[in-house]
Formats: sequence, C-alpha cells, structure tokens
Amino acid sequence: MKKTHKRPLHVAFFGDADAKKKDSIFIDAFDTAQLLSENKCTILNGGGPGIMLASTLGAKSVKGRVEVVVIQKESQPSKHYEGQSLENVSQANRIFALKSYQGRLNKLIKLANAYVIFYGGTGTLAEMSYVWSEAKFAFPKQKPIIFYGKKWRKIIRTLSQELNLEKIEQKICYFVDKPEQVLEILKTYSKLYSK
Repeated sequence: MKKTHKRPLHVAFFGDADAKKKDSIFIDAFDTAQLLSENKCTILNGGGPGIMLASTLGAKSVKGRVEVVVIQKESQPSKHYEGQSLENVSQANRIFALKSYQGRLNKLIKLANAYVIFYGGTGTLAEMSYVWSEAKFAFPKQKPIIFYGKKWRKIIRTLSQELNLEKIEQKICYFVDKPEQVLEILKTYSKLYSK
C-alpha cells in the first residue's frame, strides 16, 4: 500500500505592518507562530515588517518553516506600501514573488489552510474582507478565520449591527486572546477536514 504524506497546516498571519518588537501585538504574533510551529504548522506571511516579521521570528525561534509571498521588486507600489523586510525574507524557507498586490494576496489565500488576523490598518481590513467572503462561499468547509485580540469582538459586532450580515457570516468567525486558543481551533479543524 502506498504511503501518503499529510501536508502540514499552512497558517497565514495578517496584521499591522507598523507593529514594533516591544508591542504586545508583536509579542502575541510571535508567541502564536512559535506555538503553531512547535505543532508542525507552516507559517505564511507577506514578507514585510510588523506582524509578518513577528510570525517569522516566532516560527524560526523553534526552527519552524516559513513561506513568504512578496511583490516582485520591480512591481512594488512606490507609495504607501510597507515593502519587504530583509530580516523577514532572509529567514524564509520559500519565497513566492508575484507581480501585484492582488496576486500576492491571492497566493497567500490559496496557500493557507487558516488565517490568524491581528489588528492592523486598511491592508488588514482588505485581507480580512477577502478571506471572510471566501469562507462564506466555502461554508461549511471553510478555512478558519481567527481574529486575535479583544477589540475584534467589538469591531465584528459593530459591523454586524451596521451592515446587513447574514448569520452564516457571523458564525464562521473565531475570536481568541491567547496562542493556545488558536492551536485548539486548528487541531479541531485538522480533525474535521483531514478525512
């Protein structure tokens, strides 16, 4: 009988590119990536600073695997783009280089089995909206969308009140405050969809 090798869970990290190493959000992302890497997950991010760098450093602190998806240097926007972090990209096990921001986001979403979303700005909001709508279309076999931090509950509750969100769109969100909660969600997901 042929032996099959299960692909490790690939988890994308989204969040504030301006987060600094001493910020609690950076530390949370680092700790989460570290714990997931210890449990054989591959960490994915956009190759930039902030939360992206935190996830790489967390994974690498335990010799975990990191894959980054970047925009090719010649195609990077000249203004208002966080750019690549040499500290991040230089530690990646694999680098995917795409021609556009949309291509980069599409590739991240395609590669990932789950998403951990930390606080951020409009880029994070765009990523969140994209994966959230994809999850709705894939329900009940959607990839987990995990919102990290207490503020997200209020943000999503406000969106639910002010927009015409369907029950299913609220049902597919997870809210966590600790790395261990992220791992628990991923373990449950893995059992459900690895069959």
